[in-house]
Order: sequence, then structure tokens, then C-alpha cells
Amino acid sequence: MFLHIGSSRVVAGEDIIGIFDIRIKDKQCNKEFLQTVKNREDHGNDEIKSFIVTSQYVSYSPIAPITLRKRFQANVFDK
Repeated sequence: MFLHIGSSRVVAGEDIIGIFDIRIKDKQCNKEFLQTVKNREDHGNDEIKSFIVTSQYVSYSPIAPITLRKRFQANVFDK
């Protein structure tokens, strides 16, 4: 199963560790984590609303985290 995260990008469902609201990036622990991540995927020119942590990288998304969660759950339970 794959999750469409916007800007013509998809993430493999089994690789997703977490989907987070971009507003938490300013908390100290999150700021340090995001600064140390070497593998980041850009979001293009879209407004960033969430970031997705996977086993390989962090990807920024213009889609709200609640919408991504609903898409993920719909894909998991449709099977």
C-alpha cells in the first residue's frame, strides 16, 4: 500500500513511522531532530503542512496530517 503525500509523491505504507503537523517543528527536540536528518525530500513551492518520518528519510507535505491519516486508514481497511 502506498500513501499519496502531495506533489506527485507517494510513500510506501510499511515505511511510515509517523505523520506530524509542521507546527510542532519549533519545539526543541523536533527542531534538533529535523536539523540532524540527512535524507530530506523537498516539497516544491507548496506550503508545508506536515512532515512524514519514514525508515529512510523525512518528507515534507502540503497536505494536512489529518487528511494523510484518513487516506492511510482508508487504504489499510479497504483490503
